[in-house]
Amino acid sequence: MTAPWIRSSHKWLALISAIQVMIWLGSGVYMVLMDIEFIRGKHLVDLTRTAEFSVSPPSYSFNDLLRDHPQATDITLYVTQGRAYYSAKIDNQLQQLDATTGKIHPLLAEDQARKAAVQVYTGTANIIGATLHQHTVPAEISPRLLPVWQFEFDDMAHSSLYISATTGQLVSTRHHYWRLFDILWMLHIMDYDTREDVHNPLLRVMTALAILTALFGIALTYISFRNSTVKEDKQ
Repeated sequence: MTAPWIRSSHKWLALISAIQVMIWLGSGVYMVLMDIEFIRGKHLVDLTRTAEFSVSPPSYSFNDLLRDHPQATDITLYVTQGRAYYSAKIDNQLQQLDATTGKIHPLLAEDQARKAAVQVYTGTANIIGATLHQHTVPAEISPRLLPVWQFEFDDMAHSSLYISATTGQLVSTRHHYWRLFDILWMLHIMDYDTREDVHNPLLRVMTALAILTALFGIALTYISFRNSTVKEDKQ
């Protein structure tokens, strides 16, 4: 009675878990074979391709910024196109402040952001699309990057560079190989919402079923060998 029950259980468990097991295998192969730096788009940009400038120490100090904006957080001093700026989150909105005058700058215009994208792009393709995202972003990047300019390039991988509309800095790089990787990662960890939770209940259940399937398979193998030995002894 035990062997038929194990055989039946193994059959149904395999039927339920087989598709997900194949997805794990296929997605795992892709993620192992692909270079992670390539997936991250490191080959598409060169952040050293920026002009060198001599920049004086900011006359508008960190203390001046906190005096004028005591609620400011995530303050960073950086240089872009030969001028020093602060980036700071003020009233939950990322702002760019001139490090000389303290004046809050408006969002980058398309031509300014385009210049920043072309400067770091290592390819030869042309820009075929430019979109300013202020309130919502494509699913492939984090909302934390808002506001951001998206520039789409006419290359084989349909690459997109995302430039901060506040600081003019490259904040993300995406292409078709990354997008495929992202889909396979979602299927691999079975988090179809945020694609971040590797301990979600669905993954745990399917993992348990796959383990049970393997254990029942091992049991069937043992029973098969045992029965073969018994038959040989009888002969």
